[in-house]
Amino acid sequence: LGTTGGSLSACLQSPRMPPKKKLKKGPGAAAATTDVPWEWKDDEGDWNAFAPEDAALLETRYDHDPEDVFVTTDFSFNKGYTTVYEVDLKHMTQTNEETTVCRAIRRDGVEASHVYVPSPLAKKKKKKAAAAEEEEAMPWEWKDDDETWHHFSVKDAAMLETKYLEHGPKSSFKTKGFEFNAKYKSPYEVDFAHMLQRNLSSGNDRKIRRGVGVKATAAVPWQWWSAEDKAWQVFGKKDASLLEAAFQVPGGAIFLTKDLSWNEEHQSQYIYDFTVMTQLNSDSGTSRKIRRLKPGHKASSAASGDAEASGYGAALSADFVTGSHTAAASGGSGGLVSFDFAPSLSATLIAQQKKLGAQSKRGGQLTAFGPAISKDKHGTMCFKEMLKNEATFSGEWVVSYHSYSAASLLYEVQAAVAAVLFRFKSQFATLPRLLYKPFEHIPNAHRMLEEFPKWKDRDHNPAFRGVGICGTSSLLAPDSEAPPKSVFLMGYSVGPLHGLLEKLLGQCGVPSSKVSDLAKSIIKLASTHGLDTCAFGGKPCKSGRSGHMLQIFVRRELCDDYVYPSFAYGVPDKKRFQPFSKYLQKDVKVAGQVRITANPDVFIRATCVRMFTFSADPFFHANRQDFQEGLTALLKPILGAVATRIKAAKGIFGGTLPSWWTPDDQGDASKMSASRYASSAL
Repeated sequence: LGTTGGSLSACLQSPRMPPKKKLKKGPGAAAATTDVPWEWKDDEGDWNAFAPEDAALLETRYDHDPEDVFVTTDFSFNKGYTTVYEVDLKHMTQTNEETTVCRAIRRDGVEASHVYVPSPLAKKKKKKAAAAEEEEAMPWEWKDDDETWHHFSVKDAAMLETKYLEHGPKSSFKTKGFEFNAKYKSPYEVDFAHMLQRNLSSGNDRKIRRGVGVKATAAVPWQWWSAEDKAWQVFGKKDASLLEAAFQVPGGAIFLTKDLSWNEEHQSQYIYDFTVMTQLNSDSGTSRKIRRLKPGHKASSAASGDAEASGYGAALSADFVTGSHTAAASGGSGGLVSFDFAPSLSATLIAQQKKLGAQSKRGGQLTAFGPAISKDKHGTMCFKEMLKNEATFSGEWVVSYHSYSAASLLYEVQAAVAAVLFRFKSQFATLPRLLYKPFEHIPNAHRMLEEFPKWKDRDHNPAFRGVGICGTSSLLAPDSEAPPKSVFLMGYSVGPLHGLLEKLLGQCGVPSSKVSDLAKSIIKLASTHGLDTCAFGGKPCKSGRSGHMLQIFVRRELCDDYVYPSFAYGVPDKKRFQPFSKYLQKDVKVAGQVRITANPDVFIRATCVRMFTFSADPFFHANRQDFQEGLTALLKPILGAVATRIKAAKGIFGGTLPSWWTPDDQGDASKMSASRYASSAL
């Protein structure tokens, strides 16, 4: 009774009270009874009798003062829960202080004659008090199966804090009054000594914790990126305070809430990820970039691009790719690989690795996609497909994941050029690097590790950006820089990359007279198919989800040549050097970042590397293959002549063509069935 959710019942005012009746005195207070019936009204409008001892309690208070207002935990239905109830005999109401559910009650079949309506002033005071209470509320959190902490609602946090302060840090209590429990009415026990919340029906336990209770001030502004206006917008004071309080909670990287000023009518679930500073509407799937400014900081309204896009943009500079950059001209001993790859794994090792299965699920890693992915149908589909690929390729290949967004159009164009010239299977994946010149200096991971100590700016060095990409070794494991579960749906494309597409096309052999028109046609084609092109002066994708995930499979024999384990900024992780390929053969929870030397002489060959692109925007993901066909159709007339193809291939490979290359049109030869490409066989 009184523990269910639902809207507040009408609070009724009592008429003139009937004569009092004497109580029948029992052997004790618990056994007290009365001849006067007391009843309460349920959600269906039916009247139900209080238990005899509860009726006796009410009658005793009524006999003392017919207009009494009192609080009690002594109702028989409340044994074990200690929920506080307020009883207003003047207005004949009973209110659950935890859920705020108010029910009409009556004595001897007489109910109030008209509805009690609080005055506008009372409503205003109540709303102001509630707002003040919310602003001052101590945050409480619970941990889900994905090891992610979530905030309790303001009302639930207030209930926990009240119980904690009243009864102490070693106490426990039972309740059905959690807001999330309104439909289910399951009994819960909260154990402060062990910081556990137990569902007494299912037996499930969840860890809880009490936050630091930070009150945000206007001195810490929060902003969100508007792709439509191409500028940062300021959160309101109340919303900024809410975000700041969540941001300050130790370990609170993920924050879920509906308590936003613009969200009162819609009640959509918003997911904030402070690791990558993004906001996701889990109902619409729209994601936005957010940022927290330091007190007193004056930020530009313009946005900077993501690290991958801006870094690769620097690497695309004409000086760098033609070899005049210091790093590229410092005496590298690379040269084209141009080898015929021969598999050398034993059948025993392949069988063992197949038995261990998907790399991301090894060592008992939970298949938990996190709050953002699990609430999104398209995201869940993509993650399941990636894990399916992992299982298929587990015998002979290792996997890495590379997240990107603003650079997506550059990657797509490189893939299409490689399809026309080099048989690259662009219908399945983008190509992160195409221009070979930087690889003359750093052709592989071994050479990169030799150069790395010289780079004060670490993996932000132009020499790295020209050849390397950042990645993670697991789809499911947590990561300090770019966890796939956070960055996939949260990708954003805000950096101005004007001119880079034209520069890339020129480097790929497109005649200068045709570069400008071709770039415009490509941007228009991309926008039509749903790819975010705002970084190139085009349109943002409608969903706001401009993130992409490149799933990269490298043959186990080649892993140590092109991939090394790292910490943030590319610092080598010596613990996983066993070498790295050996570490990836174990049945352990694979985790951690990687740096990949994306040598195009290797990455365009399906015998060495297989890749799959997954896009967060459902429309573009479904239309990507059509987009690639449109791209290759735009390029073929321009790169159609044999002389033009030879010039383009020489430009891409720095003047020296690989021995395996022929000037024939490779467009048709690049086609491969999905079933064959998705097979681990060579």
